[in-house]
Amino acid sequence: MDHGGARKSEMNLLDFSYSSNPYKPPFLGKALKSAKIDRYPYCEEDLELKIKEKFKIKGEVSVAAGITEQLYIIFNIFKHHRFVIPAYTYSEYERVANIIGVKYRNIKVKDLTIDDLNIKREEVLLISNPNNPTGKYYDFIGDLVENSVYRNFYVVIDEAFIDFVGPKVKKIDINDNTIIMRSFSKSYNISGVRTGYSIATDKFAKLIRNTRMPWGIGSLGCSLIEGIIRDKIFLNYSLAKIFSERERIMAKTGLKTDANYFLAKVGNGTAVKNELRKKGILVRDCTSFQFPDSIRFSIRKIYENNRLLEALDEFEVNQPDGINF
Repeated sequence: MDHGGARKSEMNLLDFSYSSNPYKPPFLGKALKSAKIDRYPYCEEDLELKIKEKFKIKGEVSVAAGITEQLYIIFNIFKHHRFVIPAYTYSEYERVANIIGVKYRNIKVKDLTIDDLNIKREEVLLISNPNNPTGKYYDFIGDLVENSVYRNFYVVIDEAFIDFVGPKVKKIDINDNTIIMRSFSKSYNISGVRTGYSIATDKFAKLIRNTRMPWGIGSLGCSLIEGIIRDKIFLNYSLAKIFSERERIMAKTGLKTDANYFLAKVGNGTAVKNELRKKGILVRDCTSFQFPDSIRFSIRKIYENNRLLEALDEFEVNQPDGINF
């Protein structure tokens, strides 16, 4: 598996290779200490109601162990359908599709528009919004979801990084042809505990709950989600810092993003990654995303970003070709 995040031998590096909130929630210690690890966690139904209320969600919420478990569930639900997967995106989509044995076709367009998405009857579009790794937010998704009813196709939207987009996010009115996947891992910097949820109408919510792994999020996940639900300050406070740094990095580098990470064309992504590694900095090689000439780096704290920006001054860094914001 090719994913971001430092391995055991890389823990001494400043890690820009995974894209999570660089700030830690103040309730982590209390939440972990209160986790009831001596019993099976029957928390899903209670948490689903609380999540729905906190985030004012119209639709049914189904808790799952992050985006990864949701992918396995959804590919199984639609295993007799053909998927449509953009080529320049998260490689795990195709990997899981191959594991499950699902048929799929690619859309080989770097900068998707709604006109590129000619989804046929009964097909299932799986799309990341904002896209990973380009960081682009697709504002046409709402129209696509509305069209899915009339043209009888399905839309599965991976919104793992949606909190980092900010004010430009447009509301999506889900229907019986739509599933939205979300994660707490990125926004709350808890990737080590798999937590997330899907949004769907009752039709698919029942299927997701019947297909998911029993006790999938575990006692630690239950406790952490309780802390997230009670949080009234941390997320907005930390996002404001990230948005400020995003503007500063864009101004300095000329790169663009709608998310909490940047895709940067550097000529040879693997070579630049290795050079930065020698300087104690870890970035993401984007070969698995079909961008071998690029690296991806996340937005971290100010002094950490300064260190990366200083190191990047030694390389020619450009906005990748064909991606417009």
